Amino acid sequence: MNTRPIKANPSQIIVEQLAASGVKYVFNNSGSHEARFFDALHEHPDVHNILALHEGAVAGMAGGYTQVQNDPAVMVVHLGAGLAQSLGQMANIWNARLPVVVITYAADSGSGTDRAGWGHHLSHNVGPTSISAPFVKASWAVIKPDGIAHAMYRALLVAKTPPVGAVHVAFYEGTLGPEEVEGNIIEGGLPELRAGYPADSDVEEIARILTQAKRPILHIGDGIWKSGAESQLKALAERLGIPITTGGNQWMRSVPPNHKLHCEDINALEPDYVICAGIRNMGGFDQFSNAEGIIAIGPDVENFKNLEGLGMAVLADERRTLERLEECLDVTEGDTDRFSDRRTWALEQAATQQAKRREAMQSVEPQAAKVRPWVLADTLDKELARIGGGLVLMEQFALMQCIGGIQPDGNNVYLQPAGGSEGYGVGGAIGVKLAAPDKPVVGLVGDGSVYYSDSGFWTAARHRIPVLYIIPNNESYGVVARSFGAAGGFMKQTGEYAGVVLDGIDPVKIAEGFGVDGMHVQDEARLAQAISHGLDVVEGEGRPFVLNVHLPRGLPEGGRAAVPFHLADAVAVQARAA
Repeated sequence: MNTRPIKANPSQIIVEQLAASGVKYVFNNSGSHEARFFDALHEHPDVHNILALHEGAVAGMAGGYTQVQNDPAVMVVHLGAGLAQSLGQMANIWNARLPVVVITYAADSGSGTDRAGWGHHLSHNVGPTSISAPFVKASWAVIKPDGIAHAMYRALLVAKTPPVGAVHVAFYEGTLGPEEVEGNIIEGGLPELRAGYPADSDVEEIARILTQAKRPILHIGDGIWKSGAESQLKALAERLGIPITTGGNQWMRSVPPNHKLHCEDINALEPDYVICAGIRNMGGFDQFSNAEGIIAIGPDVENFKNLEGLGMAVLADERRTLERLEECLDVTEGDTDRFSDRRTWALEQAATQQAKRREAMQSVEPQAAKVRPWVLADTLDKELARIGGGLVLMEQFALMQCIGGIQPDGNNVYLQPAGGSEGYGVGGAIGVKLAAPDKPVVGLVGDGSVYYSDSGFWTAARHRIPVLYIIPNNESYGVVARSFGAAGGFMKQTGEYAGVVLDGIDPVKIAEGFGVDGMHVQDEARLAQAISHGLDVVEGEGRPFVLNVHLPRGLPEGGRAAVPFHLADAVAVQARAA
């Protein structure tokens, strides 16, 4: 191990170790107790301070950064109160198993008074990492300053070690004083960490099953992109004629909906064998009960535990397994013509399902001054492909069944929201752009999600992070409204929906208030021009831009907004009755 000695105050040592580990950004909401840390961060030329106005945006940015290359991100939030503020987005980071390192500072609430500060510390009844416990895979509290560099290196290393995940490090304030201490900086960056190789016998058995099965499928999850196995997966599917399923578009990043072998309806395929690669199954535990065999590949128990009837578990890296499988097939199955019938079947199944998908999305009738969801999805895909392709970080549901539109599988990459806790997308797109500065980045963020985290526009403007934000604005919490309708209760009977309509809000004015220019789009005929203009602004002028695209209101058919409670009206009624 290559180390070098350092004599500096503990905060400077933390920042120096971050730099030596390859960390370029620290996402944060600054606080007074961390003054020495932020002073050291400002002093260091190689680690940049990305300031957000709310801890939820901080966590969204950190999460988005990791979704590009699976590289660790570092975030700092202010004491126990700031950590609590971040937990809505930490839930997303936990759901997606993203390698984010969370740094907080903790007060000594036992040596003197048990109420340090203004109530922004955790209770002395619990430890400084207690409330993060459900959202991280490991956590430590650091008390002595002489081990600070190692603690920081270890946190990054553990976050990046498969199965990747979030880590929390809490530094007691007394550890981070002004006095210089001696330590050792661990040089050389972080190692490339991968899970192991599969056994030869496992590879041979998978190859035998895939070549002899009649209707096998490849059912994939986020382990495919995290291990860098996208090309190996597609090559295997195309070589052997195997449909690829993703559990309802959950991981379209690896295989987009318009890929020639992508299928959504697993039951229609009637698979005899299911190869689950890198998936943490979120469907029914018995969804493959009619299959003759189930094989799962991945580095974690999460890849195996929700698959009833699992016959074979390969605890290994997904990419390494697929590479070994390809090598095995090169030896045993040089002639791929014998899979031509199965290949034809797989292509026909995918084409049929995708045709149904296109027909369903295009069935929406045009409305005056509104843009239909599929038109927005199609136009965005086409315009982004026109300039060479880009990354689209999504947090919306109005377009989820339309992603890619009717365009063929191209060179755009769609990144799912990390989870279902609203408010991820605005910050997430900023993190994506910082991780991929040479690629166009679009934040496709629904209006409801924008209003959770619109302060992120300020960060994009302040740091000149050129993201094109496209808001599919259906003036509602559309998913919630559909659930209200499906409940079949009073709202369904009256057609009046309460608590879901988001009218009277202008996100362009909100963005402009934070320093980001924008425009409204209400005409499908002008949509391509508007997206092209937005891309010209972010790519040509290096600044963020917002397009507020007006969609049909996201209520069940025939639904309308209920009249909300008005306090002034209630007071007036009481006054008249008095």
